[in-house]
Amino acid sequence: MRRFCILLLLALANLGLFAAAPTARADAPPRASDAATRGKIFDDLFAKLGRAPDEASAAQIRALIERVWAHSGSPTADLLMTRAESALKAGKPAPAAALLDRIVSLYPDWSLGWRRRAQSALSQGDSEGAMLDFNRALQAEPRDFLAMGELAELLRATKQDRPALELMRRALALDPHNESLREEAEQLQRQIEGRDI
Repeated sequence: MRRFCILLLLALANLGLFAAAPTARADAPPRASDAATRGKIFDDLFAKLGRAPDEASAAQIRALIERVWAHSGSPTADLLMTRAESALKAGKPAPAAALLDRIVSLYPDWSLGWRRRAQSALSQGDSEGAMLDFNRALQAEPRDFLAMGELAELLRATKQDRPALELMRRALALDPHNESLREEAEQLQRQIEGRDI
């Protein structure tokens, strides 16, 4: 995890998205825990996303956030996720579900585990289980705009338009340059207001 954080910080510094940290002596103890370092990375990336000057810049920052989300901090969890995603892509829902169950039991604070398990549940027609798992993803990472978007779609499919619109607005507050989401939210707002008249 420490090596990943250092590589990510260097990549962000090269992109001008994150100020390079001062170098520490090799024998110096770490100044922050991995969780604190990860939290700082997310805080900085989300601040940059909110202030992005245009869609192209926002897309780059969005991609970086997704890459950080893809790493749990545990090689075991990352390996299990790779296998689960391969099973999902191969159309093997049972092995994928078993792997994802294992991931969320071992790493309950990793939002990607919950989000992938929700997607697996959806692929098996379990929309109720998917809703629960998307909500667990948002408990683990309240800024998971991907979980917000997918949960909003699911809520719309079950005619729960107001909660769906609220999720879209939360996602837009984090990612104001997401034009497709903005258009979808505006369309849904018009539909809701039209029904209220």
